[in-house]
Amino acid sequence: MDTMFFQTRKKDNKLVEPETIAKYAEIQKLVQSDSSLTNIEVVEKCFGPQHKSHVVGFGGGITAKELKGGNSSKATLLDKLNASEKENESLKRCMDELENKCERMDELESKYEWLASAVFGQPSSPSSSNDQ
Repeated sequence: MDTMFFQTRKKDNKLVEPETIAKYAEIQKLVQSDSSLTNIEVVEKCFGPQHKSHVVGFGGGITAKELKGGNSSKATLLDKLNASEKENESLKRCMDELENKCERMDELESKYEWLASAVFGQPSSPSSSNDQ
């Protein structure tokens, strides 16, 4: 929370407004004294109870209820969406690898059949050559 507060209010990589500097120090002190606090707890301790349509530091789209773990919060849904996208990308890479391996397997089977026909004078499959 302290990093987000700083990043959204800095000018030339420093805070200039006296109230902002004081609030940033308060947030840092609170976070350092109790690192187990959630972002919404830090916000409410430093800025007071949050209204339904706005949470300090999160904009108008995130509500206090969502951050406190209401039904399915936007933050949770975004985390799940990001995790699903990462898993999807991983699965796509696996599919590409499998397709490449299948192509390689088809190529090897083709070469085996060519070799079997050259050696035995007739087309052969890998299972029929094992039986001979």
